[in-house]
Amino acid sequence: MDLYLKEVRMENFKSFGKKLTVPFFPGFTAITGPNGSGKSNIADAILFVLGPKSSKTMRADRLTDLIFNGGKKRKNPAKHCKVSLVFDNKQRKLPVNSNEVLFTRMIKRAPLKDNPTNYYTYYYINEKSSSYSEFMEILLHAQISGDGYNIVKQGDVTSIIEMGNVDRRRIIDEIAGISHFDNDIKKAENEKEETDTNMDRIQIILREIDAQLKQLKNDRDEAYRYKELQEKLEENKAKLAEKKKIEINQQIAEINQQITSYKEEQNTLTEKSNIIKTQLKEKQKELKEIENHIADVGGEEVNDIKKQIDSLREEEIKTVERINYAKDEIHDLKEDLKTQEQRLDQITTDLSETEQNHENITEKIEELTQQITEKETAYKELKDRIAQSDDQSIDLSKEIAELRETFENTTNDLHEKKLSLQRLTEQLNSLDETIADLQETKTTYEFELKDIQWQLSERKKAHGEQRKQRKKLEQNLFEKKKQQAELTEQLNDVDNQIRLLQQQKAKLEAEYEAISSVHQKYNRAVNQILNARDTKQLQGIHGTIAELAQVEPAYKTAMAIAAGGRMQSIIVEDDQAAAKAIHYLQKRHLGRATFLPLNKMIAGKPRGKALMTVKDEHAHGFAIDLINFQDEYRGAFWYVFGDTIVVDSLKDARRMMGGVRLVDLQGSLIEASGAMKGGSKPKTQIAFGEADRTKLDEVSNELRNALTHQEQLQQHIQQLKQEITDIENELGTMDPASVSEHELQDISVRKKTFQTKKEKVSNQLQGKQDEYEALTQEKNKLTDKITALQKTLESLDEQKQQKGKRLLSKTSKEDAQEARDLENTIAELKDNKFSLNADLQGITKQKELLEQQQQERSEKITEIKDEIKQHQTDRTDLTKKREEFTEQIQTLQQVQEQMSDKIKGFTTKRDTIYKDTVDLEHQLDKITTRVESYYDLVSRAKYRLPTLEDALKEINDQLEVYDVTVDTNNLPPVDSLKHSIQLVEENMRELEPVNMRALEEYDHQLNRKQKLDEDITHLQEQRYKLIDLVDEITKKKEEKFYKVYHEINKNLKEIYPELSEGGEAELKLDNPDNLFDSGLTIKARPRGKKVLLLSALSGGEKSIASLAFIFAIQHYDPSPFYVLDEVDMFLDGVNAENVSRMVKQNALDSQFIMVSLRKIALKEADHVYGVTMQDTGISDMIGNVDPNSVGPKGELAIAGA
Repeated sequence: MDLYLKEVRMENFKSFGKKLTVPFFPGFTAITGPNGSGKSNIADAILFVLGPKSSKTMRADRLTDLIFNGGKKRKNPAKHCKVSLVFDNKQRKLPVNSNEVLFTRMIKRAPLKDNPTNYYTYYYINEKSSSYSEFMEILLHAQISGDGYNIVKQGDVTSIIEMGNVDRRRIIDEIAGISHFDNDIKKAENEKEETDTNMDRIQIILREIDAQLKQLKNDRDEAYRYKELQEKLEENKAKLAEKKKIEINQQIAEINQQITSYKEEQNTLTEKSNIIKTQLKEKQKELKEIENHIADVGGEEVNDIKKQIDSLREEEIKTVERINYAKDEIHDLKEDLKTQEQRLDQITTDLSETEQNHENITEKIEELTQQITEKETAYKELKDRIAQSDDQSIDLSKEIAELRETFENTTNDLHEKKLSLQRLTEQLNSLDETIADLQETKTTYEFELKDIQWQLSERKKAHGEQRKQRKKLEQNLFEKKKQQAELTEQLNDVDNQIRLLQQQKAKLEAEYEAISSVHQKYNRAVNQILNARDTKQLQGIHGTIAELAQVEPAYKTAMAIAAGGRMQSIIVEDDQAAAKAIHYLQKRHLGRATFLPLNKMIAGKPRGKALMTVKDEHAHGFAIDLINFQDEYRGAFWYVFGDTIVVDSLKDARRMMGGVRLVDLQGSLIEASGAMKGGSKPKTQIAFGEADRTKLDEVSNELRNALTHQEQLQQHIQQLKQEITDIENELGTMDPASVSEHELQDISVRKKTFQTKKEKVSNQLQGKQDEYEALTQEKNKLTDKITALQKTLESLDEQKQQKGKRLLSKTSKEDAQEARDLENTIAELKDNKFSLNADLQGITKQKELLEQQQQERSEKITEIKDEIKQHQTDRTDLTKKREEFTEQIQTLQQVQEQMSDKIKGFTTKRDTIYKDTVDLEHQLDKITTRVESYYDLVSRAKYRLPTLEDALKEINDQLEVYDVTVDTNNLPPVDSLKHSIQLVEENMRELEPVNMRALEEYDHQLNRKQKLDEDITHLQEQRYKLIDLVDEITKKKEEKFYKVYHEINKNLKEIYPELSEGGEAELKLDNPDNLFDSGLTIKARPRGKKVLLLSALSGGEKSIASLAFIFAIQHYDPSPFYVLDEVDMFLDGVNAENVSRMVKQNALDSQFIMVSLRKIALKEADHVYGVTMQDTGISDMIGNVDPNSVGPKGELAIAGA
């Protein structure tokens, strides 16, 4: 059998008040016992797990009634019950990957205050928690169900006969799977109904769309015309923009060409200036050398004059530096002047736009003020009319007027405060920018001062730093050479170590090769595995037992004999390595070998007899303890030696033999069974430790590590050699640095200038920060006042609204509505005016700020011009002063020349050099002036570029908006383009207003219509397919039904005569033309009788007919097992015997469990169980009951009773 019920395990289920396991077997099992013993509870237990829909099926009002109630005395009632069904699943008919599947259901009482009978149900599959749906799904997969026809409860055998004809036909429906067809038909019909609904809905939408399309067509045509004009307008504007773009690009190109030309000329002059500077330095050097010579030759007076000349020269140099500084300042100030003038132009433009905005908003405020006055007059007249209605209204009007006045005053006050806050915020923002600019300037000056200080420090310390650098390099060179010597010594040691290891390895390899001849003693398979290990073809191979152990010479013979053929066993890392090695041998047909995987080998313990024997004075110990091996191999060596004991001689072994394995030192072996082995020693015998590779592998690893270390040392030494070479080269090229006093003086002048600027900016920054802090405090106070005013306004507004509502409640609806409308209009106008006033105040403040910035920029420009003028004056004065110094120097030189004939030739040469120096200085001054003029020309040219670039950017932005491709090679004149634009704009105005959305909306609706038309076509096709599908499913449904019906009817016609000994029975449909509304009738004719209606049959005849129908179904659709509870109760002996025999026959294909009191049924069963009831009210089971010992009412003869 593919699947059968193997066990039923019960715990506290109904009358079984303890744990009980009932085993079942394939075939026919009968259960008997007297009435009330609880035998039917076994069938209830099976039903309990399989989950019938009602507890009534298990003869219980509630599920908790199934829990053991304590027996007759109600002693210790249980709180839960549990039943498990164990199925044999070797053929995997159940979708669970185990040979047995255990289905368990448990209910547990869990009383609540409002529900004392509350309980919880638990489901388990193979003792793992499961959901009910998963539980049932697995059972149904094998056609096991608690509601099926395979379980017939006591008294329900005739239910098939007594049920209605339609319900009986539904049994065939269920077997044929009609419900699946019905579900498919229902699904298809639902889809068809949904399709019809969708088609109706789409038709309604289509009618609406058609109407909208007619209406949109005219608008769309006008929009198309307007769009064409719009595109033409954009095209003309794009052409005009391209025309302007070409002109601007031409201007930019011309300016860039000018700038390039200026810069090229400027670079040429700069190069010439650098050449002259070099020549000037050389001349100054020559002049100094010849003047020193003149001083040496001319004596003390000439030397004094020379000192005066040197002093004047120093003053002249200082004057030149100041002249150069003035030039630089003039250049920087001119650049700053250009920037300030550009900013002033931008501020002037912004101020003009702001004044225009101010004028426009002022006009709008005047218009709103007039409208508010008119509305307030109308509102006052209406209020006066309302107020005259009664005294209370007059009082309310006065109060509202007072509140409104207070509200307006507060609003004005709030408005003023907000404007002040806005002004303060703008002042703070402006101050913030100013502070940021000043901080940036201060940071720049500080950076310049740090740079200057660094330059001074570097110039002064250059020589000292070089000395330190040289010392550092020399020290580094010493360290490197020292390190090189140490590494060279280490390399020599490693070389010696490598030579020793190579010699040691060669020796061990020779020994191993000599010893490894023992491999010839191994069988072929072992040799091949060891070779595969050595050539790295196999991983995880440790070696043979013989290889991996060492034995003292005295025990070598005894240990080799004790190990025997197992010395060739191969120890491997794990069973996976063993499997790979076996596959290696199989694939190459190399023979067989024994493998000992370390992860599976287990070391045993000596037997009791061995433990006693090993204590003998002539016993040396267990063999496993007399051999040396790694501890991880103990399990493998236990497999080889077990509890073998080594003794002195054969005589001693004979004395100790019996139940213990012994080996003497000469190699005689006595098995635990008493068998004795001995004789001369084998000529070729494998010995322990003869081919141990451990030492060789260790030496090889040491040699490999030493060679790696050698290579690393060589690389390090090579690297050090290169570093030493680099350091020596650097030391060879290093020269002491010299510091120019002229450079130091120049740097000092720059330092004083930047210190002065930094102090000035710091004072300005501190003043602005103090001002910013004061304004921040003022802003915080103002913010608090604004918050308080807003709260006051909210309170006033609420009071005003309440009193207004009270006043309007006493007014007619028309007047009230008019008053509300006027109030809303006035409020809206005031809000607009308030917003415009806020804008006006903001623009006014902006205007004031721009005027202030304009004034500041103008003052700044004036200040810069004054500074430029001052520097120009200083430059002129300094130039005159330099000329004076030059004249004095020339005068002193003439005096010096007249003082001695010795120096006449030198002074002539000096004068020539000095004249050359002056000429070079004049040339340099002219070139510098020309370079500065080119700076001005480049700046002026660049000044024009931003305006042109902004205009070009604006045109490019316009072209991007137009998104029109224009042929720039064929553009019309500007006047022609402007005229075309004017005509197009006039045509567009004639068409306005135009519904441009009609273009998009028309296309959208048209697309929707096309899409919906496609949907209609698709839905119609889908509807036809669904109609065909329903017809097809209905046809298959009928075919399947008739197939099952005819097969079961055929089985019934064969089975009923066998059960009734010659009777006849068949199935008949009440209305074959209307199959699934028809009923199913069983027509039966017992032997010797005419055909009878089912209602006319006796109880036994009904049982026979019902069982025949069940067996007919079983033959068509067998269930894995059947449970029949006293189905033979109403049968006479002959019929009961016939039923029992048929159950016996059917049990060859399916398992049958039958509860019965009939001996004939018990005799036919393969296994018989008995159920008895103890005095405590607890049921118990008896196995292997003899049917002959069962009484007519199920009494069981119990031994000893």
